[in-house]
Amino acid sequence: MKIHKLCGALALWALAAGFIAPALAEDDYPVGTITSMWWPQNMIGSYRHWDEIFAVREISRGDGPVYPLIPGEVFEVYDFDYRGGRQMVADYMQENRVTGLLVLHGGMIRMERYAYGADETSLFTSQSVAKSIVSTLVGRAIHDGLIGGVDDPIDRYVPALAQTGFAGVPIEAVLQMSSGIRYNEDYDDLDSDVSKMWTQAAERHTRPINDFLLDYPAQSAPGTVYNYKGADTQALAWMLMEVTGMTLSDYASAALWQPLGMEADASWMVDSRKDDAVEIAFTGVNARLRDYGRFGLLMAQDGMWDGKRLLPEGWVRQATVPSTPQAQPGELYYGYPLGYQYQWWTLPWGDGVFTAPGANGQFVYVDPANDLVVVQTAVWRDWWIDDAEEEFYALAQSLTDVLRHH
Repeated sequence: MKIHKLCGALALWALAAGFIAPALAEDDYPVGTITSMWWPQNMIGSYRHWDEIFAVREISRGDGPVYPLIPGEVFEVYDFDYRGGRQMVADYMQENRVTGLLVLHGGMIRMERYAYGADETSLFTSQSVAKSIVSTLVGRAIHDGLIGGVDDPIDRYVPALAQTGFAGVPIEAVLQMSSGIRYNEDYDDLDSDVSKMWTQAAERHTRPINDFLLDYPAQSAPGTVYNYKGADTQALAWMLMEVTGMTLSDYASAALWQPLGMEADASWMVDSRKDDAVEIAFTGVNARLRDYGRFGLLMAQDGMWDGKRLLPEGWVRQATVPSTPQAQPGELYYGYPLGYQYQWWTLPWGDGVFTAPGANGQFVYVDPANDLVVVQTAVWRDWWIDDAEEEFYALAQSLTDVLRHH
């Protein structure tokens, strides 16, 4: 996940917003405010108290039973090959500030570890894992008959977008981050589109998040140029709000959290503290580690859950195998081997392996052919660290090899 320009971005936003001292403390991991949470000493604590720092809306699990994750043969000690040497998982977690690590194989827990003050009740922020949740909700809305299909233009469902760069753009192109709209995702530029979205909608609540989408004209033909941008995810979320008549959080509750038997309520960051607030769709989901695992299991099982189909048959493969030239592995960024499809990153090994990554080391890694899901939450010291990404994939691949024979 190439997001190098994120480096230092939120620190710049914090400086722009002004100095605010740290808030409460939790053991050795203090929790900051909207601005001071980005200070290095505050980030670990703040990343599991996101819902106390930002405005959020609850994603209710409802009152149904919790879907059990059965403990299997647990790896008490585990090491894996990394760059020709052996790395212990405990050392890996320490070095990369991994706060939670969950391994599910055959639906059973094979590893579950917490660190840096976190435990099984902690709510971990998703960062861009939220984008993959939005994509999955689009699949669910198609299954529910609320959207005809990904070939439909997005402005058919969001008429307000008909006078913007999104006019006539197929939903599939938006899912692929290939809408063609002109959008600047430079996090080091305080005047960029993404910086304005963040400061005005997420932090200051001075402009509704969806209003920004009315500003962006077309720059390239839909489905031809890949450009990673939160605006495309936000447009998909607006479409979901229109077709369901619900908030994004409420639809996530009805379509995922309740039927999957999640064990705890989650939350989604919103653009104000008013009743009509709108979710910042491209980030800001806060959930327990095991519930991210249940989400991964749904994808590993082709959208089937406890004998019931929640996603269209074949949706998972459609959503995770690149179908156009600009999204193919190796075509996104020079020298980067991953591909992209419907808000999921695709990996060039195995049979249909894919992942939902988020800044600072969040991952929901899914290997359907081997019935493997690996979830990681972390607070990397930088927004994206290539070596840490490579090391996580080395761990995940080693687990595939070991569990295939157990």
